[in-house]
Amino acid sequence: MAKITSEESVKTGFNSVSAQFFKSTSQKLSELSDRRFCIGITGLSQSGKSTFITSLINQLLQHETSSLPGFSPVLNKRLLNVKMHPLEDLALPTFPYDDAYKGLTASEPQWPESTKDISGCLLELRLAKKVNKLNPFGREQFSLFLEIRDYPGEWLLDLPMREMSYSRWCAQCNAQYNQSPRTELLGDLLEDLQQLDPLAEADEDMLDALNTRFVQFLHECKKELSLIQPGRFLIPGIVNNADVLRFIPLLKSGTYSEGQLATASTNSYFKVCERRYQQYIKELVEPFYKTFFRRINRQLILVDAVSALNAGPEYLDDMRQALTNITDSFAYGSQNRLLQLFKPKIDKVIFAATKIDQVVSEDHESVRKLLSLIVSQAYKNAQHEGVKPGCEATAAVRSSKEIDYQGAKGITGTGYNGSPIGYTHPTIPARIPEGDEWTPFLNWTIPALKPPKGLSYSNSDSIPHIRIDTVLNALIGDKCS
Repeated sequence: MAKITSEESVKTGFNSVSAQFFKSTSQKLSELSDRRFCIGITGLSQSGKSTFITSLINQLLQHETSSLPGFSPVLNKRLLNVKMHPLEDLALPTFPYDDAYKGLTASEPQWPESTKDISGCLLELRLAKKVNKLNPFGREQFSLFLEIRDYPGEWLLDLPMREMSYSRWCAQCNAQYNQSPRTELLGDLLEDLQQLDPLAEADEDMLDALNTRFVQFLHECKKELSLIQPGRFLIPGIVNNADVLRFIPLLKSGTYSEGQLATASTNSYFKVCERRYQQYIKELVEPFYKTFFRRINRQLILVDAVSALNAGPEYLDDMRQALTNITDSFAYGSQNRLLQLFKPKIDKVIFAATKIDQVVSEDHESVRKLLSLIVSQAYKNAQHEGVKPGCEATAAVRSSKEIDYQGAKGITGTGYNGSPIGYTHPTIPARIPEGDEWTPFLNWTIPALKPPKGLSYSNSDSIPHIRIDTVLNALIGDKCS
């Protein structure tokens, strides 16, 4: 093996540093010139995040054959090419687009796997500038770099815990757990948590057993509710210190004063759980906020509004509170471009109702209006901070067709067992139901549909969708001119 001289070593190191500096500087200049920005895509469980991101990437990569009339650069024929690039942030896994696309185009199509950790991708959109009236034959080109970041919506629900002491969190849990349906979901665990003395010496075996039951309770909540803390108990991601996931809410803490809790024994249940709660925030919640979430400039929040109707008033109310808590965590506001390089803020928020292919087209607008009411408080929070939010209704993958059935509109598709399914559904209201208005939706079960057959991976087929183009235009249309 040839020896490397000290001069060559210095030169190699200098070139490496120079390349890294150039890449970092280039990225900053792109952001400064407003040619690069970051979109966060999130939503609560089962809102279809992975499927949506897969379809969005696919529509852009296949923009020449995809149906995108509502996306102005395609309508004006200014979108020339789209490429996917590796992310500069090596600590951020690449969104598994290729695997998800292969699954959707397989002979037996499969939905993409649910979001279980953070990931991202970088798309370069090559665009032609608008025609200059002084030089109609000159068509200058530029690149717009779109960074997409995916993360579990459950993690966002933990952000308010940054400003919440452990004792206050316990009090919040106590208030929630004494209300239906959490009371019923807790069962015997509720009494066990209420009776456990926070000042007693901690028994680690007992604490582990209660923690295991508490995590099971959170998983049961996920089937019926949206507002769940701690969210990382459900979807941990990469956790280096397992102890941060080994605490429980001590519901009896409220019977003691803050002074009594502060002077509790180091080995008491309260102090042990408090330390782990604080570690949870320091090691999981804060790094997520500082290194990942705060880079986001625009936010898309996906909401399964149709399923919320199906689940009933308690689920919908819980979803509304969860969405309000999520938007409370965003740093809203337009800002000087130079300042955004160091302290970016979200300047646009889009709420999108997903899976509208489950209902007939004449009800799509009602779904959008219903969504606007579901997120009304979150909407007001954003407007209060000077950001104008938007609401859309979309289906990332259209897996159904409309039919006429005995004089009524209906839906057909393929069930999970491979058999064809056909159904009609109650008329979707443009407002939140009240009283007996809920009955038709509680009696209606939404059939689970498989993705459509016949898409070809080899031929780079575009995925059929509903209104992905309008969502794209709302998110980045203004950046493309």
